[in-house]
Amino acid sequence: MKPGIRVASRAGRSAQSPAARFWIMSCIVTLGGYTHFATAGQFTPPDLDGFTQHSQREADGDGDGTKETLITQYLNENGDSIVSMSTGNHLWAWSLETHGNDSSVHNYVIRDSDCDGVFDEVYGLDDKFHVPDCVK
Repeated sequence: MKPGIRVASRAGRSAQSPAARFWIMSCIVTLGGYTHFATAGQFTPPDLDGFTQHSQREADGDGDGTKETLITQYLNENGDSIVSMSTGNHLWAWSLETHGNDSSVHNYVIRDSDCDGVFDEVYGLDDKFHVPDCVK
Protein backbone atom coordinates (compact mmCIF):
# COMPACT_ATOMS: atom_id res chain seq x y z
CA MET A 1 0.00 0.00 0.00
CA LYS A 2 1.32 3.43 -0.94
CA PRO A 3 2.11 5.91 1.86
CA GLY A 4 -0.17 8.90 1.88
CA ILE A 5 -1.43 12.01 3.53
CA ARG A 6 -4.64 12.16 5.46
CA VAL A 7 -6.22 15.22 6.93
CA ALA A 8 -6.75 13.99 10.49
CA SER A 9 -10.05 13.05 12.01
CA ARG A 10 -12.17 16.02 12.93
CA ALA A 11 -13.61 14.41 16.07
CA GLY A 12 -13.26 16.83 18.96
CA ARG A 13 -11.80 19.53 16.73
CA SER A 14 -13.89 22.34 18.21
CA ALA A 15 -11.86 22.19 21.43
CA GLN A 16 -8.55 22.50 19.57
CA SER A 17 -6.71 25.74 18.90
CA PRO A 18 -6.12 26.71 15.23
CA ALA A 19 -2.42 25.94 15.67
CA ALA A 20 -3.20 22.47 17.05
CA ARG A 21 -5.64 21.81 14.18
CA PHE A 22 -2.95 22.88 11.69
CA TRP A 23 -0.43 20.52 13.21
CA ILE A 24 -2.91 17.67 13.10
CA MET A 25 -4.11 18.50 9.59
CA SER A 26 -0.70 18.95 8.01
CA CYS A 27 0.39 15.80 6.31
CA ILE A 28 -0.12 12.88 8.61
CA VAL A 29 1.73 10.14 6.80
CA THR A 30 0.00 6.82 6.97
CA LEU A 31 1.89 3.71 5.99
CA GLY A 32 -1.09 1.40 5.69
CA GLY A 33 -4.79 1.23 6.10
CA TYR A 34 -7.66 2.27 3.92
CA THR A 35 -7.10 4.13 0.66
CA HIS A 36 -10.06 6.14 -0.59
CA PHE A 37 -10.57 6.31 -4.32
CA ALA A 38 -11.16 9.95 -5.14
CA THR A 39 -14.12 11.32 -7.02
CA ALA A 40 -12.91 12.54 -10.41
CA GLY A 41 -13.98 15.85 -11.89
CA GLN A 42 -12.84 19.46 -12.07
CA PHE A 43 -12.86 21.29 -8.74
CA THR A 44 -12.30 24.98 -7.97
CA PRO A 45 -9.75 25.95 -5.30
CA PRO A 46 -11.24 27.64 -2.22
CA ASP A 47 -11.47 31.44 -2.20
CA LEU A 48 -8.83 33.04 0.06
CA ASP A 49 -10.83 36.27 0.42
CA GLY A 50 -11.05 37.06 4.14
CA PHE A 51 -8.29 34.58 5.04
CA THR A 52 -4.78 35.44 6.23
CA GLN A 53 -1.72 33.23 6.24
CA HIS A 54 -1.35 31.67 9.67
CA SER A 55 1.61 29.30 9.35
CA GLN A 56 3.86 27.28 7.08
CA ARG A 57 5.78 24.05 7.56
CA GLU A 58 7.47 21.34 5.57
CA ALA A 59 6.21 17.76 5.71
CA ASP A 60 6.91 14.32 4.27
CA GLY A 61 3.93 13.57 2.04
CA ASP A 62 5.08 10.28 0.54
CA GLY A 63 6.75 8.44 3.42
CA ASP A 64 10.30 8.51 2.04
CA GLY A 65 11.77 10.51 4.95
CA THR A 66 12.24 13.70 2.92
CA LYS A 67 10.11 16.74 3.71
CA GLU A 68 9.21 17.66 0.14
CA THR A 69 5.79 19.22 0.77
CA LEU A 70 5.25 22.82 1.88
CA ILE A 71 2.03 23.14 3.88
CA THR A 72 0.56 26.64 4.23
CA GLN A 73 -2.45 27.30 6.45
CA TYR A 74 -4.79 30.27 6.14
CA LEU A 75 -7.43 31.19 8.75
CA ASN A 76 -10.37 33.57 8.78
CA GLU A 77 -12.04 35.26 11.75
CA ASN A 78 -14.63 32.43 12.02
CA GLY A 79 -11.89 29.85 12.57
CA ASP A 80 -12.30 28.31 9.11
CA SER A 81 -9.09 26.87 7.70
CA ILE A 82 -7.71 26.59 4.17
CA VAL A 83 -4.51 24.60 3.65
CA SER A 84 -2.41 24.50 0.48
CA MET A 85 0.13 21.77 -0.30
CA SER A 86 2.93 22.26 -2.79
CA THR A 87 6.11 20.53 -3.85
CA GLY A 88 8.75 22.52 -5.70
CA ASN A 89 6.83 25.19 -7.57
CA HIS A 90 3.73 23.05 -8.05
CA LEU A 91 0.68 23.59 -5.84
CA TRP A 92 -1.03 20.20 -5.92
CA ALA A 93 -3.71 20.25 -3.21
CA TRP A 94 -6.05 22.47 -1.22
CA SER A 95 -8.18 21.62 1.77
CA LEU A 96 -11.06 23.53 3.31
CA GLU A 97 -12.38 22.97 6.82
CA THR A 98 -15.24 25.17 7.96
CA HIS A 99 -15.84 25.63 11.66
CA GLY A 100 -19.22 24.35 12.83
CA ASN A 101 -20.21 22.81 9.50
CA ASP A 102 -19.72 19.09 8.82
CA SER A 103 -21.05 19.19 5.24
CA SER A 104 -18.73 17.68 2.62
CA VAL A 105 -19.57 20.68 0.44
CA HIS A 106 -17.72 22.85 2.97
CA ASN A 107 -15.06 20.37 4.16
CA TYR A 108 -12.87 18.68 1.58
CA VAL A 109 -9.45 18.18 -0.04
CA ILE A 110 -8.94 18.69 -3.78
CA ARG A 111 -5.85 17.38 -5.57
CA ASP A 112 -4.19 17.90 -8.95
CA SER A 113 -3.31 14.28 -9.73
CA ASP A 114 -1.24 14.82 -12.89
CA CYS A 115 0.30 18.32 -12.56
CA ASP A 116 -1.81 19.85 -15.32
CA GLY A 117 -3.11 22.66 -13.08
CA VAL A 118 -6.60 21.14 -12.84
CA PHE A 119 -7.77 19.93 -9.43
CA ASP A 120 -9.36 16.72 -10.63
CA GLU A 121 -9.81 14.66 -7.45
CA VAL A 122 -11.79 15.38 -4.30
CA TYR A 123 -11.42 13.65 -0.92
CA GLY A 124 -13.11 13.94 2.45
CA LEU A 125 -11.03 15.40 5.29
CA ASP A 126 -10.64 11.93 6.83
CA ASP A 127 -9.52 10.27 3.58
CA LYS A 128 -5.92 9.42 2.72
CA PHE A 129 -4.20 10.96 -0.32
CA HIS A 130 -0.59 11.39 -1.40
CA VAL A 131 1.86 13.59 -3.25
CA PRO A 132 1.25 13.13 -7.00
CA ASP A 133 3.93 11.11 -8.80
CA CYS A 134 4.41 13.96 -11.29
CA VAL A 135 6.05 16.23 -8.64
CA LYS A 136 8.53 13.64 -7.37
